[in-house]
Amino acid sequence: MMTKLIKKAGLVASGAMLLLPVVASANMVVDGSFEDPSVSGTFTTINAGSSIGAWTVTAGSVDLINNYWQPAQGSQSVDVAGNINGTIQQTISGITDGQTYLLTFYMAGNPDGDPTTKTLQASMGDFSQSFTFNDTGYTKDNMGWTEESATFVATGDVLSFQDLSLINGGPSPYGAALDNVSLEAVPAPIPEASTMLAGAMMLLPFGIGAIRSLRKERKA
Repeated sequence: MMTKLIKKAGLVASGAMLLLPVVASANMVVDGSFEDPSVSGTFTTINAGSSIGAWTVTAGSVDLINNYWQPAQGSQSVDVAGNINGTIQQTISGITDGQTYLLTFYMAGNPDGDPTTKTLQASMGDFSQSFTFNDTGYTKDNMGWTEESATFVATGDVLSFQDLSLINGGPSPYGAALDNVSLEAVPAPIPEASTMLAGAMMLLPFGIGAIRSLRKERKA
């Protein structure tokens, strides 16, 4: 009898779990706002083979910007084209292949020169997507930071950003500005309220039956 009660109670507990809220995951990117290291001047150029805190410059060069222009968050940001188009990347700890992730970041453009439309490619495993920003009318005091996002299924753990801004088909030192990078696991979909209610109603008799059986067991 006690074994049956435990099974019934387990069913009730399972039904109750359907009603628990889904907890959002934390940002998995280390230093997504590029605060490390702190730049003492307006900006510093970092070449391929060197690091920006948790990030590594793997191609070309990038500028780590301090007060040269307005950041999207914190005190610093990155121009993903330094003296030439650059690429930065970070190996993300805790990635699970097959899990869906949400990538968000803020993008603007270096307003000092052409091209007017800056292009930035975000990649991770099999995922790759290009984003553009038109810097017409924007200045260093008003960068026009825009939030970009993409959802994808993970097949690798290296997140990278590559500047693809070109002038007449050639490289440009005036690239895409990047700040406030975030990567979070996407929670499983929450069942519709009607589905959860129906499930709870179906399990309700088991809970009542368990309580009645427990009372009988005690009386016996």
